[in-house]
Amino acid sequence: MARGMHFSCAEVALMLNRTIFALLAGGTLLTVPSVAAQSWGYGPVPNAGACFYQQPNYRGRYFCARAGEEMPNIPNGLNDRISSIRVFGGGRVIVYSNGHFGGSERWIDYDVPDLRYEGWADRISSARLSWGNYGSPRGYYEGDRRDGPRYRDDGRYDRSMSRDQAEAIVRSAYLNVLGREPDPASASWVDRVVYDHWSQQQLENELRNSAEYRQRRR
Repeated sequence: MARGMHFSCAEVALMLNRTIFALLAGGTLLTVPSVAAQSWGYGPVPNAGACFYQQPNYRGRYFCARAGEEMPNIPNGLNDRISSIRVFGGGRVIVYSNGHFGGSERWIDYDVPDLRYEGWADRISSARLSWGNYGSPRGYYEGDRRDGPRYRDDGRYDRSMSRDQAEAIVRSAYLNVLGREPDPASASWVDRVVYDHWSQQQLENELRNSAEYRQRRR
């Protein structure tokens, strides 16, 4: 500021606002990411969400994320270095083999002590976390969120799954195993997911026993 120049508080505030506007217009102002960067550690686990472990059987370093968070890229060198997953409070995880939710995907709403047996060891490059179909600890759920946990009249978790969720699981299994979109006949598999609580892994195992899969493997 040149010697002898004096500005009132109002003038200083006006200049500051103009500077911020100029930075925004020029695209030079940094934005804050929606999800904080994760790193390996030993911190507390979430009430609802999941923790990702570097070694099988939930050993070694880990990082956690809460239900509702998204990781378009597994950050800080953790890409393809996850060996087991533990789910908390009725959370659900959708993991992807590529960044930005691309490639193969798997829906997980249960603990996985060793991802090698699921075919996903050191393959996870992005992930989405949401409420699962098993609810969350009483007191954590607030309001009447359609995607949140539900309770029966006796206070136990409602294990039901919406048909949209089941159809998404069936579609993912078809793409992973058969390499195509589901056809109308897949409605029977949707029923198994909804009413028999089949996991995506169970469905994929069944699809691998199908004549179509055996034909594709010849």
